[in-house]
Amino acid sequence: MKLKIYGKRTLKILSLVIAVVLFIGFTQNRFDNNKIRIDGFYLEEKNSLDVVLLGASEVYTDFSSAMAYDEYGFTSYPYAIESNPLALYKSQIKEILNYQTPKLFVIEMNTAASYGEGKDISVVNDVNLRRYTDNMPLSQNKIDTVNEFSGEDDMLSYYLPFIKYHGDPLNFYRCFYETRMNFTGYSLLKGISTKTEKSPGDGAYNLQGDTSTAELMPESEKELREFLDFCKEENLDNVLFVRFPHRVTNDKRYQRFQRGNRVGEIISQYGYDYLNFENSYEAFDLDFNNDFYNDDHMNIYGQQKFTEYFGRILQNDYGIQTSGISPDVKKKWDESVDYTKRLYKYVGSLTDSGNDRWIYETSYLLFELDNVEQQ
Repeated sequence: MKLKIYGKRTLKILSLVIAVVLFIGFTQNRFDNNKIRIDGFYLEEKNSLDVVLLGASEVYTDFSSAMAYDEYGFTSYPYAIESNPLALYKSQIKEILNYQTPKLFVIEMNTAASYGEGKDISVVNDVNLRRYTDNMPLSQNKIDTVNEFSGEDDMLSYYLPFIKYHGDPLNFYRCFYETRMNFTGYSLLKGISTKTEKSPGDGAYNLQGDTSTAELMPESEKELREFLDFCKEENLDNVLFVRFPHRVTNDKRYQRFQRGNRVGEIISQYGYDYLNFENSYEAFDLDFNNDFYNDDHMNIYGQQKFTEYFGRILQNDYGIQTSGISPDVKKKWDESVDYTKRLYKYVGSLTDSGNDRWIYETSYLLFELDNVEQQ
């Protein structure tokens, strides 16, 4: 009898310990827009995406997958993190192909190779590595990536993130950011993150048709050519390289623009297309005063303009047509369109009241959108 009582007590204690460990493991993580976006990718139905966009912050600020689906019928998703370094692109291509067989990869090249001396973010550091690997399921690709880029002294924390993040009390609050997405089972806003703010673009350079170039840093060019070699070796013919719009307001940014043109020349040597929207922006009526929240990123109003324009190019010039998805997946995408339209209406009310806001898919934002009247 005593043995049975002790057994039950031991089982309860073990259950409590396991529950505490799981709770700590869940709450002590980096909960931000990068995690929500990457986690949302893994919730997409396998082999259901027509287009995957790869890159850094421009990818998720400038383009709305739900809006593109509404306008043109194809499915897409941004596999992107803040300051995403070029050296991680090979791993990220492999990761995407483990879950999706896109008709087209769209790869944004700003942070890949266009920075000058003193800021070469083609190099992987601990911060941008963790933005990626913290949110990857365990796989051989994750192990290979951690082994290649992490420091040996802190290796375990890449597999058990709470070792790294347990000292931040805000994680207990932030862990609820993803509750709604996980409950729904898919991303409603499809990974976007942008702002409602409008920043003045006085003095922005007119770069329409400017094809002048500047040389890349040697390390950047080396990384770029190695990545292009990888694409060729893997027979990745379905790759479109792009440079999304930026606002150039000084000579240092102009040199970065020129390096972006040089990136295009190198890409062309490998037989890939490169669309540069920094020197061809008049076609979609880009407004430097109203469509950006800073020089590097479009706000939610510019996002709508650019999505409509770029989506049309993908459909007309690259043959990305209406997706042949199942009725169940279509229902999910239709709901994403609904919530994106609610978002745009909600943002309009913020603008009318003079409030600015950073927009990304937290549970709190989605609950606010529940109360927005449907379009």
